[in-house]
Amino acid sequence: MNHVPNEALAAVDAFGEGHLRGDPPAVRERLRSDLRVRITANADGRTARCWFETEHTRAPPTLRNRGSFLATYVDGVDERLREWGIDPPETYEYRETVEGTHRYEGTLSLP
Repeated sequence: MNHVPNEALAAVDAFGEGHLRGDPPAVRERLRSDLRVRITANADGRTARCWFETEHTRAPPTLRNRGSFLATYVDGVDERLREWGIDPPETYEYRETVEGTHRYEGTLSLP
């Protein structure tokens, strides 16, 4: 079952298509009330920075350790990236907490 909102999938599609043209737009989408995804291409043209922002009482070392329900959103985004030939990281690792929002980051490998 796909839990990723259509708007988020469309933004990932725009990023994938934009990468093929050489001008991928940034992704800034809400996946659910306490989870957002952000993607920006790096200047090298071969990688992109992907991070998820979440609001929760705890911040485990990797995003998928927050639970299987949240992982279904992350898996849905990763699956869509793979459809564009973009390789997501094995894990999204905890980076920081700012004003109660936890950030988990990873590097995407672009085709």
